Amino acid sequence: MLPPIKSPYRRGADDGFYFGLYLSALFLASVCAVKTPFFAFVTMLMMLGVPFIIYYFLRRTYVVERGTSLLSALWMQGIMIFICGSLISGVVAIVYLKWVDPDFVINLVKEARDIYRESDWPQAEETANILQRMIDNHLVPSAISLVIEMIWFSVFTGSLLSVLMGLLARARKLPSEVADNP
Repeated sequence: MLPPIKSPYRRGADDGFYFGLYLSALFLASVCAVKTPFFAFVTMLMMLGVPFIIYYFLRRTYVVERGTSLLSALWMQGIMIFICGSLISGVVAIVYLKWVDPDFVINLVKEARDIYRESDWPQAEETANILQRMIDNHLVPSAISLVIEMIWFSVFTGSLLSVLMGLLARARKLPSEVADNP
């Protein structure tokens, strides 16, 4: 007898909670990477781990459902994982950018401006001037707008990644112990 089948929305929300914790840790590692180079390495490793995590969730569903999962259901589960996970990490990002370090974004823009001013690249001075005008005219994006863009980017790229990982999850044969048990 097959176990009761959860909807892809429910599975995605459940898995999205854990993925949200992962994305929150990834955000915090990327923030720490600004001051400590070691965290840049950690951030890169965590970013490379995202496809493996999504594959794990989707493959687990495919195996639990004994190979009956449709690609569309796996894809929707993946999208829900990214939606829920991104919302959780978005809350962490808002808290950090609004209350823990409200000058984080403006300091990054100032740092980029200074790096461009010291560069030998031909358009570097113009880029530095553009960044300075952004600062002078108060056009540096707010924390809320950055987080909303982060969520949209995560969901869009996560949707593309989910269809690929869903295809891979379905491509492998079921383990013999699952395939042999009716």
